[in-house]
Formats: sequence, C-alpha cells, structure tokens
Amino acid sequence: MINFVFQIIASIFIGVCYTYLAKRYQKNQVIYFFIGFIISIVIRLIYLLVYGFFKDFKITQEYNYNKNLSVLLSIIIPYILFMILRKRLANNNGNDTDINDIGKE
Repeated sequence: MINFVFQIIASIFIGVCYTYLAKRYQKNQVIYFFIGFIISIVIRLIYLLVYGFFKDFKITQEYNYNKNLSVLLSIIIPYILFMILRKRLANNNGNDTDINDIGKE
C-alpha cells in the first residue's frame, strides 16, 4: 500500500513537472500534466506485467524488490523523456518567426 501511495505522489509530481514545461513553452498545461502522469503509471504497469509473465504471476520474495524497482523506473524514464521533450521544445521555440519579421522578406 505504501508503494502505491508513493507511486501516485511521484506520478503527480512528474505531472506537475510536465505542466511547468507546458507553461514555459506556452502549451496546453492539462494535456502535459496527463502525459507525465500517465507515462509514469504506464511504465510501472508494463514493468510489473512483463515481470509477471516471466515469473508466471507467482508471488515470490523477488516481487518486493521488483515492485520497488518499478517505482524507481517509473520516475527515471519520465524524467529522461522530460529532458528530451524540453530540448525539443527549446529548439522548436527558437525557430518561430517574429510577427515583425514576416513582411521583411
């Protein structure tokens, strides 16, 4: 139960980080929040499902270790995606033309 609560809190935090990114680059904040939140939850579910397929969904002592590892991965991978998205938005934001430059060409 503690892992689940920690996962929800971490997912909300990741969603807020993605919202900050949307606010900085004038994007839709709600969509970016849900992108970060859902990526975090889905990564954990995918990891645990893959682990379950390999272990035939039997609970062993390794399950607690892998449950904690899934929480860690669900924080690290969205952070990496956040960094990639931030660089991509920064590059695209610099390519926008100013409204005063439109008629000069």
